[in-house]
Amino acid sequence: MQPQGDMSATMAVKEFYKPGRRRRVPLSCDPCRIRKLKCNREKPCQNCIARNEGTTCKYKGSDNGTAPIAHQDEHADLMQQRIDHLEGLVKRLIAQRQEILPNNVVGREDSPTGFVMAAAAPDASDLACSSGTTVIDGIHSVYKGADDWHDVLQEINVLKQVWSQTQHDQANVPPTLSNTVDGSSLLFGQVKQTEMIEILATLPPKPEVDKLIRQFFDHKNFPITVPPILHEPTFMREYTEHWRDPSRTNVIWLGLLFSILGIVMLSYHQFKEPPEYEGISESLFQLYRLRTAQCLIIGDIAKCLPYTLETLRFNATAELNRKDDNSRGLWIMTGVIVRAAINMGYHRDPSQSSSISILQAEFRRRVWYSVIGMDDVASFLVGFPRLTPAIFTDTMEPRNLHDWELSNDTAILPPSRPLTEPTPTTYMIVKGRLFRALGRITDFNNTPSLGSYDTVLEIDNSLYEVYHNLPPHMKVSGGRVDIKSFENKTDFSNFGLACMYHKGMCTLHRKFIAKGRLDPQYNLSRERCISSALALLGYQHILEPSWYKFSQTRQMLALAAMILFLELEHRRRGPDMDTSSDSGALLQALEKSCSLWEDAKSSCDEACKVHQIFAGMLSGFQTVARTNSSLTLTPEPLFEFPGLGPQLQRINGGLSMEKDLFVMSNEMDIDWATWDAFIDGASFENGG
Repeated sequence: MQPQGDMSATMAVKEFYKPGRRRRVPLSCDPCRIRKLKCNREKPCQNCIARNEGTTCKYKGSDNGTAPIAHQDEHADLMQQRIDHLEGLVKRLIAQRQEILPNNVVGREDSPTGFVMAAAAPDASDLACSSGTTVIDGIHSVYKGADDWHDVLQEINVLKQVWSQTQHDQANVPPTLSNTVDGSSLLFGQVKQTEMIEILATLPPKPEVDKLIRQFFDHKNFPITVPPILHEPTFMREYTEHWRDPSRTNVIWLGLLFSILGIVMLSYHQFKEPPEYEGISESLFQLYRLRTAQCLIIGDIAKCLPYTLETLRFNATAELNRKDDNSRGLWIMTGVIVRAAINMGYHRDPSQSSSISILQAEFRRRVWYSVIGMDDVASFLVGFPRLTPAIFTDTMEPRNLHDWELSNDTAILPPSRPLTEPTPTTYMIVKGRLFRALGRITDFNNTPSLGSYDTVLEIDNSLYEVYHNLPPHMKVSGGRVDIKSFENKTDFSNFGLACMYHKGMCTLHRKFIAKGRLDPQYNLSRERCISSALALLGYQHILEPSWYKFSQTRQMLALAAMILFLELEHRRRGPDMDTSSDSGALLQALEKSCSLWEDAKSSCDEACKVHQIFAGMLSGFQTVARTNSSLTLTPEPLFEFPGLGPQLQRINGGLSMEKDLFVMSNEMDIDWATWDAFIDGASFENGG
């Protein structure tokens, strides 16, 4: 039996949804209406000018053929008022219904409607089942909380959508994005609204797309690491269906296709362009990125349609691999992706829903794991808190399985293979565990006050254990790493894990490096910082000059160098002119790093600026004698600081660097406050 509140809502819809007939004047010119194109309503319009048909550009309802002036119809105002009134009425009905229900009635989700009247006091089991459920109806995946009135208000949303579409069809003018700003449009900026026919026209011919798709699924050789969240046989079946009739393709799936093409074009631009894409891969990447955003906006990420999260996640992969510093935008985008995932129930393990197949369940786990992994890395890169620690989730870690072990016919999920056996998910699982520890560093550094050092040691142990328990085939070999030994993409992926580990150690311990010289309690932080900084600079020779175009590369190397500069300066200013046996090794590492920055000066302006600054800093350390790797430094001041703040006045014979230092501090996230406090002789207890 339908609840009384819901019946009242339905009756209200029937009562108020009585749209009046409307006499309208077409706003588009005749040629644009015939071709179903957007018309800018000029005389002649842009479309007619482009086709050299200016003389045929005429408008109905206008004596002189000029564009008519659009005006607001009285019925439109009345209809909008009725919709607003209806929504308010339904909300009041819901509130009244909640007041009528007895206090001891709880909601259970074991019925087809998801709500059963049960006059019983809530116990632990009742509270557990009231936490919500994921509902899949064959098209949508929607998470419903215990007090979710989604079904009632959905009727109002449909009414609004029907009315908006009616307005669109009658005026023949697409609504401007400024009137429909939602979460997805905020992700990508002010994206221009476009028609499906224009989006479809952007796709290359099928033979070209076939080639790009094959390269994307060539996991061993594709240069960009992409999370394995697509079941290739299922996607290829849908891909074949798309080409039979592209006009029937779901817009979100189309966005997924464009996100894949965009990643392929990004790989061409950053690594090696094929002759047929020479000079145009970057422009095509930007175009496909735009189309992905437009498809997500048209499809509406709040509608919980299939492949919404996969499309968003691939788009985030492209953002992560861009050369410019977009870490803040990526962090904001990831927050929306996490919320979209929760909206679709990915934070709850799919084993709780019998309507989800074994294949779907395992790939939902992969999607969720890739989403929280992006939350970890995006937060670590920008230095802002994560979103996922505040979320209750019971979704299990995906299993280490080969794709051939999963199909639509799979009845029992195979046991996970050991991580020593490489599968398409091994890297995602291992990287996810490492990033989880890195994310904790970001959370710790964002605490209002300097956290407990016991927490630092706990995070250090977690990060150390995860990294040193990597499978042997995912570890960077000890000693000097030689790029000639890198045979395939896997070697570079492993190299990336090593870099992230050492950057994490530097980020975690850098606030305590100076304390380690004053208090033995902090020795571990000093040792971790110096060893990881040396490791990062030791990897620098692997990088070709083109890698310096990536902001992440510059930030990582600059952080390592600044840690060593700080350590040397502390030793130089020590009361007994500390001549530690490894000081020569530190300076040698910095000299080698500065030389590599010089080799990369032509790659980008930022690399040139960093080289100038580091070269000036090195010149402040004058070597008087070196014996058995020991270093004696002159007591000449490295910098002149007339006051607080990074106002470096003279380096290397009078080079003014005040402006460049400001740029450098923004570019590389260097802790200049700690540096200033140290140079001025202040206590490190208050630094950083």
